[in-house]
Amino acid sequence: MTTHQELGGITDEELVNRMIASHDDRFDEAFWDYFSDQVVPHLPSHPSMVDLGCGPGLLLRDLRDRIDGARLWGFDVTQAMLDYATDKVVYDGAAPQYELLDVARDPVPLADGSVDMLSMVAVLHVLNDPLAACEEVCRLLADDGIFLLQDWVRTPLPVYLERMVNADLAAEQQQTMRRAMLRLFPVHNKFTVDDWLWVLAEGGLKVLNHKHLRSPHFSTFVCQKA
Repeated sequence: MTTHQELGGITDEELVNRMIASHDDRFDEAFWDYFSDQVVPHLPSHPSMVDLGCGPGLLLRDLRDRIDGARLWGFDVTQAMLDYATDKVVYDGAAPQYELLDVARDPVPLADGSVDMLSMVAVLHVLNDPLAACEEVCRLLADDGIFLLQDWVRTPLPVYLERMVNADLAAEQQQTMRRAMLRLFPVHNKFTVDDWLWVLAEGGLKVLNHKHLRSPHFSTFVCQKA
């Protein structure tokens, strides 16, 4: 698959650092309140949970803290992400199992119907064939399993740049950041909410609930197999 690093013209290390820096914003109390309301009621005791495109492992760390007895797996296409997740992240209990995987090319090495919750955060928009990824999600999910999708939604360019370019930076740094964000704008703004709803339905999933948690740039969808 084409990586975020290739699209953004940045190194693996730079992307790792960006994901670490933005984690608390992406997974704030509003997210966890929503997660408690919309996801937790569907989970069995000791759920099997997968983060597909897990990055540096911080979401799985948070799930380890919040979900007692969860069995956790993380898959990512970038070895530097997995190195950070395994070597730098401290878990309150057993560490997740991590594996290098290109989801656009290879199936997830888990049994059919074995996953109670599968998350993808800012990954599906990068894939050339999101429908094939949704079909793989459906293969993995248990009958009542949850697919938790968080991804970019289309916004006007000025609104996007206002969000993405830090106004506290020096003018020259702002210019550099603005150019980088202009490069990523077509990637981050592929899909409207309605487009995502269509992709999910065509991929074999039904949406139980969806909400802008980082309005208006990011939307969260809670899904099950149709």
